[in-house]
Amino acid sequence: MASPDYKIHANTAAELLHYRPYDKPKLGGGTEQCWTRFATADENFNVVAGDGSQFLVKFDMSFSKKHLVTFSKKEWRTEEEKWLQSKQPGQRTDEENWNNAQKQLLDNKILRTLGIRSGKGAAVNCKTCGHPKSNNPPGSGHSANPANPRCMVNGCACVAYVSRYVEERRDEGKPDIDPYVGKSGQESTCIVLNWIPKSEFIRVVGDSITAADHGNALPDSVPHPYTSQTPFIHLTWTFAGRPGAVRSATNGALSLENGTWCRVGAFKSTANLPGGIAAIWTIAHLDNKG
Repeated sequence: MASPDYKIHANTAAELLHYRPYDKPKLGGGTEQCWTRFATADENFNVVAGDGSQFLVKFDMSFSKKHLVTFSKKEWRTEEEKWLQSKQPGQRTDEENWNNAQKQLLDNKILRTLGIRSGKGAAVNCKTCGHPKSNNPPGSGHSANPANPRCMVNGCACVAYVSRYVEERRDEGKPDIDPYVGKSGQESTCIVLNWIPKSEFIRVVGDSITAADHGNALPDSVPHPYTSQTPFIHLTWTFAGRPGAVRSATNGALSLENGTWCRVGAFKSTANLPGGIAAIWTIAHLDNKG
């Protein structure tokens, strides 16, 4: 079944993302069909550099779910936020309120992602006892000892941490129950796909590959398995004139509002290439931004 067309994504880089259906349980019984983004391991983009070179871009290490963000695809939610925006002081047009609503929901999403990745957000409190994932400061949450992850809050009898976020996704029937699995982070950087035209994103990513690999001359670099000395090839994605295309959050707040570029770590492979594709590039790490 094809991914649905979301008009809010039309002609933007967000249109490159793929979605799969899943059956969400309904209150009172039965299910309803909903859509969720492909897991990182299943997502891929076709990109073309300015010289005509074609590449297949894949993602690893939860990259696409951690670092590629979009406006909410639930228009009813944006309508609700638009109404709240309209009640703020000062007169604004419907379009301005809609744009502000999209940005507010996007800000909320970026901060929620940070909370999940850092382990400090309410979304990842223990579903069983409601206390934080981390016992920092001491006595506030669950022990990090994998052999005895009991809750350290005085008087709490919970003996094991259960992520509220993961369990809620499991209860909803989503196929990708933990899209942020992997190394935790105290900072979260996101590329806002809706603020970048689709054609521009395709060209920027394609040109970043030809800039790093002139004439497709670099050897394959995919390590097996990953190590602490992973031989990343670094690609710089610059979205000139797109302030806010790259945004970052840390310490529970948005810390970078007007970023226009980021540097990512990637691997190259020329094995089992589809027709017309010069190389497969797998994006696995976000290295820097500004």
